[in-house]
Amino acid sequence: MTVNYKMLTLAREARGYTQKELTNAISMQSQGNYSRMEKGILPIPTELIKQIAEELKFPESFFYREEPLVSQAEYFYRKKASMPKKELYKLEATFDLIRMWFNSLLKEVDLPEFKFPEVSTRNGQTPEIIAQKTRAFINAPKGPLDDLIRIFEKNGVIVYFLPNAPETFDGTTIITESNQKVLVVNAEMPNYRKRFTIAHELGHMVMHIPFGSYIEEVIDVENEANRFASEFLMPENEIRRDLLYITYGKLSDLKQYWKASKSSLIVRANALGTIHKGKYINMLNELSRFDERRVEKSDVYLDEPALFKKIIKVFNTDMGYTLEELYEVLGLDKEDFERFIIGNDIRVKRLRISI
Repeated sequence: MTVNYKMLTLAREARGYTQKELTNAISMQSQGNYSRMEKGILPIPTELIKQIAEELKFPESFFYREEPLVSQAEYFYRKKASMPKKELYKLEATFDLIRMWFNSLLKEVDLPEFKFPEVSTRNGQTPEIIAQKTRAFINAPKGPLDDLIRIFEKNGVIVYFLPNAPETFDGTTIITESNQKVLVVNAEMPNYRKRFTIAHELGHMVMHIPFGSYIEEVIDVENEANRFASEFLMPENEIRRDLLYITYGKLSDLKQYWKASKSSLIVRANALGTIHKGKYINMLNELSRFDERRVEKSDVYLDEPALFKKIIKVFNTDMGYTLEELYEVLGLDKEDFERFIIGNDIRVKRLRISI
């Protein structure tokens, strides 16, 4: 087998190493030579692969995988502009790893196809109208969407909570080789932020991704996705009455009912014109006064992703894969498997996976 030099960069960036840091860690004399190896210019000695695998905690077989690596620039994801470059590289490398996992798993498992409609805003339809049509298309109940993740998984979207994600990342949509949509969400966020992020990403799936990344040059895709998410989670015709005569004291009850943050409700009330500008500013100031502007003190209900765990269970229980075989399929070591696949709160106690 031949080493896939592209996997060197992927593994290094996924662990947050620079070339210099890695060459220092493995006592390699020349960063220049290593750089040439990552570009496929110089051959990579087997002994060096062993050292790199040990340092970066990847199985050696990982570096021999033939994987199509896709630029994340093809997609859209919610991140703050302040994200340091090194953290950004690590995050995008993690996206590639996630895509690899699902590429491997979905070759053996059939899942529901993507059922949400795909509608561009370029033909004059607003994000709000498209959100209304999307709710109608999936027969969404009136009012708040209680089991939001179940709705997504039923309609062909895998939802994956990424552990230990940077605070500056909210979510993204990854497309597998089989065109399966995987919605990746920062596991560390409160549920009210997860819910808005999930709906925001659906806006991209419906309005932007099917029509090519070039649209980002002519429209504000983030603004459109936010508008879609607001209408999808808090439809104007159904929430307007709740936002009339709104006061700060009513926000807690409305938050639990609509499963949306207090700040989202305030912004929604302002957007729908149920409060004037002065009251909008005053209510945001109240959030700050009660120390809830950045992180709110109470959370809301959000159901848990189930589809990914079912896929793993099919491999383990139905097809009889051992843990070691699953490590090989996914290109992970035991520690990463438990963190990224099984989850921090679930531990493998025997050879079978407990889910």
